[in-house]
Parts: sequence; C-alpha cells; structure tokens
Amino acid sequence: MSAVARNTDPITSHEAAAGVDLIRSQMLVLTFAHEYLGPYFTDKALVATYRKVAEAGAQPLLSDSRIRTARAELATAGLVYLAGYTDPAVGRRERIWTLDADLAGTEN
Repeated sequence: MSAVARNTDPITSHEAAAGVDLIRSQMLVLTFAHEYLGPYFTDKALVATYRKVAEAGAQPLLSDSRIRTARAELATAGLVYLAGYTDPAVGRRERIWTLDADLAGTEN
C-alpha cells in the first residue's frame, strides 16, 4: 500500500506520497500507542507524546499529519477503536481512542 496525492496536487506532493511507507508508519504508531499511552488517548495526546519521544531520539520522526492519518488507517483496519468523546464542558470535544475492543464505546 502506498500513499496517494490528488491529480490536482503539485509534483512535490506526488513525490512525497511516493516516499511514504504506510505500513511502517502505521506499525510505529500502533506500537507507540501500546507502549507509551494508557488505555485511552486522543489524537492530540498521541501526537504530542509521539513528538516528545521522537525529539528525544527514542522514535523515528513522523509528521503530525502522518501520525493522525496512521491512527485513522489503524481505526479503519480495526486495530484502534473509538471509545467515546472528551467532556465538552472542558472545551472542544475530541474523540477518545483505545487499542482494546472491549473498552470501545458504542457512540459514533
């Protein structure tokens, strides 16, 4: 599986897409979430924690966008599950994710 760019995107986007290893980045994100995050996490927490660990040299660097996209691809593949949403009283709602199907919520 390889990344794609839209027909209307510039050549640089097509070149970048050709250089992305989707499976590798998905496995990096999946393994990272398992090792560094608790049973529940948001995309914001995933990206911030990944960035911190990667900048310390403990993880390969990935763009914030690639991390979020890899998590979305993992959800589509049934390896990450929607568990619910953050409390809207604290600010804008965010989706909460889990790696454990038994902890997944029934909301969409």
